[in-house]
Amino acid sequence: MTRGSVDWNQVADHLAVVANAEPAIPAAGHPEGWQLNAGQRMSLLAIGERLPNNGVVIADEVGMGKTRIAVAVARSVLACGGRVAIVVPPGLGFQWRDELRDGGLEAPSILRSFWQYLSAWEPECIDDRKPWFKEPVVLISHAFTTWRLGTSSQPWRWALLPEVYAQWRKRRDGRLPRNFRSNDKLGDAWVQRAAMDIVDSAHAASSARPRLQKLLDGLVEQTPWPGALEAGEYAANERLRPWLERAVGLGLGLFDLIIIDEAHKSRGSESGLSRLVEGVLQTTDRTRRVAMTATPVELDASQWQGTLGRIGVDRNDIADLVKGFAETVRRVRCSPSNPDVREVYSATARTFETALTPYLIRRDKREDPAVRAFNDYSGLPIHAYRQELEILVDPATLSGPWKETVCAAEALSLVTRHADDPIGKRLRLTLGSGHGIAALIVAPDEAPDGQQEQEDGIEAETHEAAEGTTGDRDKRLERAAWWRDVITRTAHASDDALLNHPVLLSAIDAIETAHRQGEKVLVFGRFTRPLQALVNLLNARELWRYLEQGRPWPQSKVPDEEWPAVQSAHRQLGLAGPLDRSELDARLEQQYKALERLRERFRTDLLDNIERGMEIQPVHMRAAALFSAFKTSVEQTASTPNRAHPLVLVSRALQELLPPASEAPPPERLAEAFTEFVDALCERDEGDDDGDGDLDPTEADALWAVLVQRMDDEYNRTQGGFARLMYGGTRPDTRRLLQLAFNRQQSFPRVLVAQSMVGREGLNLHRACRIVLLLHPEWNPGVVEQQIGRVDRLGSHWERLCTEAIAKGCAPHELPRIEIRPVIFKGTYDEKNWEVLRERWDDLRAQLHGVIIPHREAYPGMQELVDEINSMAPSFSPAPLRS
Repeated sequence: MTRGSVDWNQVADHLAVVANAEPAIPAAGHPEGWQLNAGQRMSLLAIGERLPNNGVVIADEVGMGKTRIAVAVARSVLACGGRVAIVVPPGLGFQWRDELRDGGLEAPSILRSFWQYLSAWEPECIDDRKPWFKEPVVLISHAFTTWRLGTSSQPWRWALLPEVYAQWRKRRDGRLPRNFRSNDKLGDAWVQRAAMDIVDSAHAASSARPRLQKLLDGLVEQTPWPGALEAGEYAANERLRPWLERAVGLGLGLFDLIIIDEAHKSRGSESGLSRLVEGVLQTTDRTRRVAMTATPVELDASQWQGTLGRIGVDRNDIADLVKGFAETVRRVRCSPSNPDVREVYSATARTFETALTPYLIRRDKREDPAVRAFNDYSGLPIHAYRQELEILVDPATLSGPWKETVCAAEALSLVTRHADDPIGKRLRLTLGSGHGIAALIVAPDEAPDGQQEQEDGIEAETHEAAEGTTGDRDKRLERAAWWRDVITRTAHASDDALLNHPVLLSAIDAIETAHRQGEKVLVFGRFTRPLQALVNLLNARELWRYLEQGRPWPQSKVPDEEWPAVQSAHRQLGLAGPLDRSELDARLEQQYKALERLRERFRTDLLDNIERGMEIQPVHMRAAALFSAFKTSVEQTASTPNRAHPLVLVSRALQELLPPASEAPPPERLAEAFTEFVDALCERDEGDDDGDGDLDPTEADALWAVLVQRMDDEYNRTQGGFARLMYGGTRPDTRRLLQLAFNRQQSFPRVLVAQSMVGREGLNLHRACRIVLLLHPEWNPGVVEQQIGRVDRLGSHWERLCTEAIAKGCAPHELPRIEIRPVIFKGTYDEKNWEVLRERWDDLRAQLHGVIIPHREAYPGMQELVDEINSMAPSFSPAPLRS
């Protein structure tokens, strides 16, 4: 079940060898080597120094390459005879497997469900699969333990505990528990095999035997019989749920290293992630944890305690140290010229640094070569490579009905209490972002937005008791109803109130300005209806522009769901003439035929050209197998291509991914594009039924049929593609395709609108974008850091533009920057929310970014003093490389 406890001093020595080796580390399947930069190699040395004593938090800023560091640590642990569990958010499994493979490591598909867990013991496939405890590396979803069990749950969902109990009783005491064989709730083949394997491996393990036997003895002592056969005992918070989780953990085996990605999520002790790490994953006394998070603290000092708890460190004094440091930061900001205040701040900063250094390493953008180059060339503070440019919506410039609406929303906050009118309060707080008005226009659907709020950790507010007499409350409710009616009249004054929302129109103006300058824009928001309205309106406005300019637009008609946006766009753009839908559809159909002729020319000899490209520039075996299946499907499909024909679908996909050109792309470029496309369309091991790492012809043909259906769903959409929405309901393969396309400078979408909970973590969206627009105000600076981190990464579009601008000798003030564009509705809750967010953001930067006094704050004639104070900030950067 394990290869024995790891010697962490040996791991440290191995990490030192890796860190001091040549930058290119050979990796299986990657002859060019696996690159580690100097900062990552320094981190390996620092981690090696800490692991013999305790776990480590890798808190590098977003985009600095934490995953690659973690993979290198996992390699060293495996090389020294250990096992590794990697706990990741559900949507990041494919990216982690890519990183592991780049590092020469293999792992099964991310473990998401109990069914998947048990399938390792499927009798028909038992010879082809390893039990989980024999896998050197196991990827596990944060949400693995969210099993919904209750009195009506089928026995296979909970029977592992009584089965393990019975088998260990037999092994230990020589007999099964009473009536075990005759019980009709037991007997599932998968569960039985899992239980027997767990017990057999625990009995056979040598070095791990005492630990495993102690765990099983504890399980037997705490499991009641026959009470363990009651399904209701396994529901959440019931007494046998923890022991079922422990039994499942025994099937995963003992781990020497647990890596926790996005470790700031779900900090509560009862969260699924905490139960997984603390209760399911089984460890030895020498097990270490490595937590990865760019935001180990987001809102308050107490979160440091939770972050250190993730790596098994219990320091009760940390919270007080952090609070003391935060207080001295506030004082030095108020009195930077006071030497006594500066001295106290300096001493407190050193104490704070000393306390956290044994557990924490953090590299930030001050170490990024491109950021330093910006700083040296521009003469601006080092963090000024990011620029906050607010998009202000001034109520004074609005139409009369919208002014009334804003005033009515503010009045609601004065005339009622949340307990009296929770809908009114929510309306007032979200009107500026478009969410409130959306709720008045269409029937509410809180599922997507409720999930978003749960993801952000927003607790439902406790309704305070209403004060005053019943008559007073009735009068307040009457006044609230009157003001809500004012808002409702605006909402229903026209059919497109949401499509004319001032925030959306201001955002569109900023987005279209950036597009005209050749830039892509990443938009983040929290509420789905305004996000969808924004996407529809952007596409509709671009549709009209394409038609006016005589350029081909990839739609043959307007679908019903886009028609209101097309009408609004026609009015907003001031286009001449009446709007006739049938006439518009006829224009679209005519120009679409011309587009289809271009596509037909593109797919001429496409198969031969891709094949020629693969001969010039060989691709990996998986892509080659899928290309063979592609050729076969074309030969077996009707000769007259239709919209669902494999050749039509693939050619359209490749044409959208490649830059426009008057001539056909070179064969090697087509082969590269095909490889990237099929890699995004499916997960790395999808279709590999026998688990041998390759796709044989039968597997490739079966997988290709699945991929053709995905292509049909994606590329035969009726909506425009200038702007696309990524939200909780977006399929994983569509997310990967959107990421691929958005990272190409010339491809649609030009605007990617992402619901925050979906797009703020794990996605790399930096290859062609440097502008982040924040449509809905956030309350958590850690969330905003994650959002900006989608474009602020190593090898980013901004980095390339900045390097080119410096090489051309541009004026320092004209250097490109990463732009953060919050939309602020003045006079509403948005404005106050943004002020609070910036204050919290400043506190976060003081603890993690070395920015004690933000560069935007004016201290005339005191710049040297400000620089001195910032230079005293705590630093958790790794030590220099050893010579």
